[in-house]
Parts: sequence; structure tokens; C-alpha cells
Amino acid sequence: MKRFLTCLVALCLACLMLSATDIRDIQTEVWLHKNGNAVVHQRWDVTVTGGTEWYIPIENLGARGIRDLRVFENDVKFEDDGRNWDSDRTLEQKRHRCGIVDKRNGVELCWGQGDPGDHVFDIIYVIDNLIQASADGENDMFNWQFLNDEWAANPQHVSMKINNLVDSTWVWTAGEEGNMGVWVFGCEADYRVEDGVVYIESTEPFDYSSSLIVMMRFDKGVIQPRTTDERSFEQLREDAFLGSDFILPTDDEDDWDGKRFLKEVGNFFLLIGGLLMVFIIIPAMVVSCWKRWTGRRYKKAVFGSRRITGWTRDLPLDDNLCAAYSLLVEGDELTSESPAFKHLMGAYFLRWVHQGLLTSEKDPAHEGRVNLRFTKSTADDLEPKDEWEMSFYKATREAAGRNLILEADEFSNWAKSHYHKVLNWTLETRVAGRKIWNPLPEEERCKVAQFRNFLNDFTLSKMREVPEAAIWQEYLVYAELFGIAEKVSKNLAKLYPEISRAIPDSTTVLSTIHSSSSLLFSAAQKEKSRVDWKNAGSSSSSSSSGRTRYYGGGGHSSHHGGGGHHGGGHGGGSR
Repeated sequence: MKRFLTCLVALCLACLMLSATDIRDIQTEVWLHKNGNAVVHQRWDVTVTGGTEWYIPIENLGARGIRDLRVFENDVKFEDDGRNWDSDRTLEQKRHRCGIVDKRNGVELCWGQGDPGDHVFDIIYVIDNLIQASADGENDMFNWQFLNDEWAANPQHVSMKINNLVDSTWVWTAGEEGNMGVWVFGCEADYRVEDGVVYIESTEPFDYSSSLIVMMRFDKGVIQPRTTDERSFEQLREDAFLGSDFILPTDDEDDWDGKRFLKEVGNFFLLIGGLLMVFIIIPAMVVSCWKRWTGRRYKKAVFGSRRITGWTRDLPLDDNLCAAYSLLVEGDELTSESPAFKHLMGAYFLRWVHQGLLTSEKDPAHEGRVNLRFTKSTADDLEPKDEWEMSFYKATREAAGRNLILEADEFSNWAKSHYHKVLNWTLETRVAGRKIWNPLPEEERCKVAQFRNFLNDFTLSKMREVPEAAIWQEYLVYAELFGIAEKVSKNLAKLYPEISRAIPDSTTVLSTIHSSSSLLFSAAQKEKSRVDWKNAGSSSSSSSSGRTRYYGGGGHSSHHGGGGHHGGGHGGGSR
């Protein structure tokens, strides 16, 4: 009995200590240099309760690099292991040591935790080429995630200061008439430009989805960046504003008569516009039908041809669904982003079903409804074939909750509370996929369309002898991506019933997948519309504030948006 009580007390103390895990404060100071590099200094005020190291994932680097990590505690400089950090060592072996781990998509900054208790760490590192020239040569800019989401312990307070080391005679002035602009996304924070310095401070503790993303624009001529972004600043801003509450301000300074006059003029032009739309929509529909009928649907700048013929039955782009989605959205004039993204999500779902990670089952509480259930308790069994598959898998598992069942209602509620993340996925996957297919020759890009030709027409093809069900499972995944899964599944059942029977319950699975992926996206879109309507209503009474925010003059951050950024990633903290 005595031993039992001792163990119980020890367990309670351990639980109490575990509950004390905390990141109280992260202060970040950034110095921007003339060549576009930046030096970042972060001060972490934390409590250590377990694990052996702290780490910061920094991904999606592009032409940028991370180097020269230095860590201090109480003026003690940690010994640098360079880029040879070994995370498998013990707590004692990592004490007062730091290093960088090179990952496939970026790096991890790591340092030893030390003994349990309170610590204040100073972390310093260099970002090469943070600031890049815009593609049109009119601005210099960056959009960078300085603090991730999905922390092991959510920071309670963050602050940031961005300093100009470019030219001491060039003082930053923000806003519509200024020589720079700054926008903040990902968390609840206030920010301003004062005496040529950017100040940012959170107004609420981070939650699981919070991050700190900063976008800045500079007039051309002072900074001399060594690299160029593939986008103009207008494109960068459009990507970042998607899903955010940064909107073009309205002018509230007109008197009542002026407003009434403008309203009448607006109604007149609305009528004219409606008539013009009739003459625009009908020709557009005719052109669309003509492109579909003739096959001249592709952008020559992307594929090298307007019409792509021939078949291939090889999985395109090294079996990278994200890259295939991105290529079709940007190169196929009959593929629009929103429906294509639903099919991308459906393709991932179908692949997980075929891998045994996801299954469909009847909902006992709702007759006629089918749910999706995750069969594994962890994500360790997933072997992602592109960088986004794991992110989607973890997000949908989070939506499923503890019972690992994607029920319609909870899936819809999750999408509403994470609508900014869901809608930003469309842009982020498109950008990530472009990095895969953009360097490839046109012949390789055309294989995506030729593979779709094969799946669409394989009943007519002499190449259709495919005896293995496992291969057809992958074919059905791409058929779902292309939006022709039902057609391919029915044709397969007619031509090869033995193969069709070997594939799990295709009709029910496809129906459930379509319902789930559509629900995910439609719920997110509805919530965004609701929030935009609310913000538009509130912005009408504060146009000067809206104008300042739109032109990067400061104000309150947008918790959502920030898409198309570089750096950052998911996770970080203690492990």
C-alpha cells in the first residue's frame, strides 16, 4: 500500500510538471541588410519539463538559405555542431550544444534543452536572400513565416522588431504615400512603423493554428537583392490577402446627396453590366464547348501545344499528385482551381483507402449516411509521395477527433474554424506543385494530359491490358484527381470485373469521398463569405483605417491569410 501511494504521488507530480510546459514569451528582432540578407535574433522564455532538445523547423526556402546558428544562455555560448546535429543523443550529450539538421524541404534549428526548469535562450541565425526583387522589377519584397503554427506548447506572448540596416539615410515611411509597406498575418497582433522601425506585438496568446507571417514591400532602388521572385508584388499581395480580412477600403467622405447620386449611377451601370454579361457569358460558353470538343484546351506557354493527343499509362511526375494538380490548374484552360482542389483532396482520400489507412462505414446514428474512419492510431504508417500529403493527412485526422471518424457535422465544423487554412491550401499546393513541374521539359508535362487521355479513353485503347489490381488502384486515384473516377470505375467493372471486385467497394467509397471533400471546401468557403461580409460591414465605418491597413501602414493583423509565404512550417518547440 505504501509503495502504491508513493507511485501515485510520483505520478501526480509528473502530471503536474507536464502541465507546466510553457513558452511564455518569444521576442524576435530582425536586421535587414542591403544585399537582401537578414539576421534574426530570438529570445525564448520557456519552462523545460521533458525531452532533450528544442527545435525550429524552417521549410519552403526556395532560393533562400539558413546558416550561422548561434545559441546562448546566461552569456554561455553553445558549442556549434554545424550541420551535423544528431537528435538521437541524450540530454547530457546535447547540453550547451546547437546545430542544424538539413531536411528535404528545409532545415531544423536545434539546441539542447538543459535541466528541467525555467530557461531563457537567445537564438541567432542568418537568412540569405530574405528580400527578393519582384518579377516586374518594380519593388523589393518578402513574405516570410517567422513563427510556425502547431507548436508543442503554444507561445503565450510574442513580439517582433524589424530594423533597417540597408541605408541609415533612408527612413522607412509606411502607407499609401510611403516608401514601404508591412502586413502581418497568422495571429492576433497590433503593428506599426515608428521612427523607421517595424514593431509587432501579439494581443492574444497563440492557439494551435496561430503563426507569425510578415510581408514587406520596399520601393525599388535602395535594397540590392541578389535573387528575384517569380511573382510581381501585386501577385504576392494577392496570394497573401486570400482568406484574410485585408480588403480595399471604401470612401466614406461623400455627403448624402453624393452617395445617392453614386447609388443611382451604380444602379444604371449595374443594368448595363447585366445586359453586357449576357453577351459575354454566351460566347464564353460557346468557346468552352469548342475547346472541349476540339481538345485545344491547353496553354501553349505551359505545354508547348494547345492540343495534346496520344496516350501513356505511366504515372506522371513521379507519382506526385500535388504537382499534377498544380500543372492542370495553371495549364488547362478548362480546369478551375476550386473543383480541382476538391478532386485533389478526394485523390488523397482514395489513396489512403487503398493503403488501408482509411475505410468507409455506415453511420449507426444516421440511416443512409456513410462516414470515413482512420484505421491507424498514428500517422507513422503513411508513406507520403509528396510534401503535402502528410499535411493533409494530419489535418483530416485532427478533424476526425479522438474517435478517428470523419463525421459530416464535425468535419463541417472543423472546416469552418479552419477555413483560412483550407482555402490557403489551394494556393499553397499550386505553388508547391509548380516547383516540381516548372523545371521539367514540355514533353514531361504533356504526359499528365496524355495519362488523362488514356484513363478517359482506355476502352478504345489497345494499351488497356493491365492485369494487376494494385496498378488500377493507383489509376483510380488519378482518375479521381482528373474528375473522371466514376466513369473509369464503371468502365473497369465492364471490361475487367475480376479486377474491379478486387478493389474495395469503389462506388460507395467514391461517393463518400466526394461528399467529404466537397463538404470540407464548401464549409470553408461559406465561412469565409460570412466573415468577409461581416468585415465589409465594419470597414464601411472606418475607411481610413482600412486604407492604412490595405497599403501596409500598420494596424491590426489578420489572423487568416498570408498564403504564398516562404519559411516557417508546422511544429516546433520541445521534443
